[in-house]
Amino acid sequence: MADDDYDPDALDEEGDHDDDRSWEPTKERVIALVDADRAMLETLAQEDEERSYISWPVQVVADVMGKRIKTSPNDEIGVVFYGTERRSESTEVRTFDHVYEYVKLDVPDAATIRKLQDFQDAEFQTSSGPGCGDGGATPGRAAEDLKDGLFACWDMLTRGGSSSSSSRVGKTILLFTNNQNPVSNAGANAAHLREQIIGRARELGALAVSLELIPLVQLSDPDAFDYAPFWRELLAECAAAARGLTGSIQEEAEDVASQMEEQAEGLSRKIARVQGMGYRATRKRPLASLKWGLGPDLKIGVQLFALIQPAKAPSYKYVSRDTAEPLTKSNAIIDADTGARLQGAQHKMLPQPKDANRFPKVILTKAEDKELRSIRPKGLTLLGFKPLSCLQDWHQLSPSRLVYPDERAVKGSTAAFVALHAACQPQTRHPQIAVCSFVRQTGSAPQLVALVPTLEEVDEDGLQLCPTGFQMIYLPYRDDLRQPESDPALVGKLLTDGRPAQATQEQVEAAAKLVSDISLDAPDAPFSTADIANPHLARHFEVLEALALGNEPPSLEETVDDTKPDDGIDAHAAALDAFKLAVWGSLDGPAVAEKKPATKRKAPDSHAQASLAEEYNQHNWAVLASKPDGKPGSLAKLTAPTLKVYLKYHSLPVSGNKPDLLQRIKDHIATQQGML
Repeated sequence: MADDDYDPDALDEEGDHDDDRSWEPTKERVIALVDADRAMLETLAQEDEERSYISWPVQVVADVMGKRIKTSPNDEIGVVFYGTERRSESTEVRTFDHVYEYVKLDVPDAATIRKLQDFQDAEFQTSSGPGCGDGGATPGRAAEDLKDGLFACWDMLTRGGSSSSSSRVGKTILLFTNNQNPVSNAGANAAHLREQIIGRARELGALAVSLELIPLVQLSDPDAFDYAPFWRELLAECAAAARGLTGSIQEEAEDVASQMEEQAEGLSRKIARVQGMGYRATRKRPLASLKWGLGPDLKIGVQLFALIQPAKAPSYKYVSRDTAEPLTKSNAIIDADTGARLQGAQHKMLPQPKDANRFPKVILTKAEDKELRSIRPKGLTLLGFKPLSCLQDWHQLSPSRLVYPDERAVKGSTAAFVALHAACQPQTRHPQIAVCSFVRQTGSAPQLVALVPTLEEVDEDGLQLCPTGFQMIYLPYRDDLRQPESDPALVGKLLTDGRPAQATQEQVEAAAKLVSDISLDAPDAPFSTADIANPHLARHFEVLEALALGNEPPSLEETVDDTKPDDGIDAHAAALDAFKLAVWGSLDGPAVAEKKPATKRKAPDSHAQASLAEEYNQHNWAVLASKPDGKPGSLAKLTAPTLKVYLKYHSLPVSGNKPDLLQRIKDHIATQQGML
């Protein structure tokens, strides 16, 4: 990341970097590898919907494609079946006898999504389609097909040269199967096939491929799938190769085992995560890499992360009327004498005042301009420590940022960061905060921030909600503070003794009953805004998706809007009525003030008009304008209020300084003389 980069919405740009591992993947390539064994044609009932095991992955991928188009339009997604009767007709990948490329690994479009949505089991039940194989009937067939399927995925992911295997491209294989041990019927060849399949997994791991196993049979029976015979070792080998581990992988296998023994509910969460929009969007990406100065000649490397970023609808783009291709625009610097296009500006001119003749032009080089704007270097500078109790809730000027150590920038940063975090005692009753000066990029004004130590938070399922680190909170300057208590309009109606109005005990009790009855938290379903989708974005993408697929846009009533009160609020009418009676003494509630009609603009005063005309006629304006400026009897010798008499008489603007008024009068007189 360049020194001046600090853009939460921008993706990392291509460029040279000393350590390629410091880049987060800017693109995803996802392949759904689906077992096409005949057993996958069995049906599964889930959430009042009955569907075959083989069609479940197709619908999941269709959902993923629809979400990726919205959040990550450059991602590539493909679907491959292994164990089919027919081979793929695709010539772009290695062809195997029982591997079928159903959807090419490419950026999804409307036609591809429509194909997946129209998927029918009949395509695998007839001789004209790929067909489902019977791996159990032929010894070793299931293992051979899995090996070829993994090899086909490796070939698809490496297609496209070095950019495809770059660490800046995230690669994922979602493997859907119900076969817990593909080598179980391979006989004497089982050990050899097992080693070959694991070798394919190592090759995928060497490409930094994330391999996720999704046994759909666990949705109906959590005990129907056992990872131990085969899949635990395969996934551990793939993960070990991705992390660059060698030798014994016993510890790696134990780490991977945590995802092996999943219950049905856990598998449902995994599928929901794969389907959800946040699968790609929640990847934590550094907003900036900074140096945190702790004292003279002491700096550590840190990175800033955004745990919350407002989601916005994409901006509209202009397209060509004839070709529907996006229109592009570019700026260029043209030589005023030759008309040639200059490659770059070597100087930068400062903005000029209105009266450019009074001040000389100031020309600065880019380096001089940058130095002039820079108060201090980019980064964090420690000012000192304060108790957390000094930080008020209303001191936050914008969403906080997570500060995390960056060991690659400065060796030893992690140890120093952890020591400071522990010294601030986040687990005690009296934690400390670090007050710092923050310059987000070169040339930016310094901001006061507070680094608040936080501990890791996880939900009931063990998923991380907030990592350990410092939350950087933007603090206000003295100039930013306001004093609302000095404004009677914000305090409310005052009593005769000058104190703010107080509520009676009856009113407080009625309000407490109302608050208790309409509580959003329930024992079985605590309320969280993280579970509510933005209805505006939902409607925006629903309409776009329908138009892209050639369907009728859904009606507005079909859009789910969880920001509206539900029907259950009507059950609390008694508490609402009691509150109205206690406060206003009537069920009608507060009286609505009538809006006063707008007052009409008064007609111009005839006396003022006569006075203006009289003052105007005191001068021969044409004669005054004909004399050169500076000579006696010229317009320039008149005062600004006198010049405004002419402008008001002719209903012309009176803004600006005296040179502006003179020029405006001369232009008007010249126009009138030209008309004559």
